[in-house]
Amino acid sequence: MELEEAERLFARWLDAGTKIALALLTIGFVLYMTGLLPAHLPPEELARLWGLPLREYVAAAGAPTRWQWLPLTFIRGDYFNYLGIVVLVSIVALAYLRMLPSLARHATAFAVIAALEIAVLLAAASGLLN
Repeated sequence: MELEEAERLFARWLDAGTKIALALLTIGFVLYMTGLLPAHLPPEELARLWGLPLREYVAAAGAPTRWQWLPLTFIRGDYFNYLGIVVLVSIVALAYLRMLPSLARHATAFAVIAALEIAVLLAAASGLLN
C-alpha cells in the first residue's frame, strides 16, 4: 500500500466515523427530547441550571464527573448523546491507528507523527493532562 492509498484509507475511516457519529447524535437527540430514554436532567431543569459555575452545576444537577457518565449512556437520554461525541472525537485517532502500519512501511516520518498524535489524543482522553 502506497502513501496515497494510506491517505484514501484515512479518508474512508473519517467519512464512516463521521456518519456513525452523526447518526448517534441524531438518535440521542430524539431519545432525549421525546423522553424515550428518561433524562438525568430534564430540558427545563437544564435551562434553569445552565448559567451556574461548573462546581455549582455539578452539585445541583447531580451530574457525574470524569468517566462516571459511561454507565448512564444506555439508561439516560441526555448521556446517550455522549456516544456520538465520543465517536466523533475518537475517529481521527482510530483512522491514524488504522493507517499506521502502511505509514510505517512507506513513510517513517509520517508514521512517527501519527503515533505521537495518537499518544497525545489518548493522554488527553485519559485525563492525564489535567
